Amino acid sequence: MLFMSKINLALSVFLLAFASFWVVQNIYEGKSYHEPSLFVLLGLTLLISAYMNIKRFKAESEGKAIADERSRRVGEKSGLFAYLLLLGSLMVSGLANSILNLRLEYTSTVYVILVASLFSWIIIGHYLDKKGEV
Repeated sequence: MLFMSKINLALSVFLLAFASFWVVQNIYEGKSYHEPSLFVLLGLTLLISAYMNIKRFKAESEGKAIADERSRRVGEKSGLFAYLLLLGSLMVSGLANSILNLRLEYTSTVYVILVASLFSWIIIGHYLDKKGEV
């Protein structure tokens, strides 16, 4: 099962890379970039499920309890940090757009920042879990 989770992880990274190249190509050509949204959603779903499965398998192999109070606290704290990072980056991008007249589309900016905050939530949760102090 751990091997299958690693295959899912590699597949999700491939799907996200493929979709991001497709989006960049469509933006560069001036076309609509909503077509690869299925690949983005599928890649994110596979990435999150593979990450959770790998984390669960490693916890079971080390003999740890899977959903104890500490792991829930890590999830809450990393979610709070990712939410604050999302709000801060939305405010900075909005202010930079209004002050510097960058003419950014609000919807595309929000989607990019939302995906970045999802990845930051995973990374911050992994860091806090390895750090051991919550």
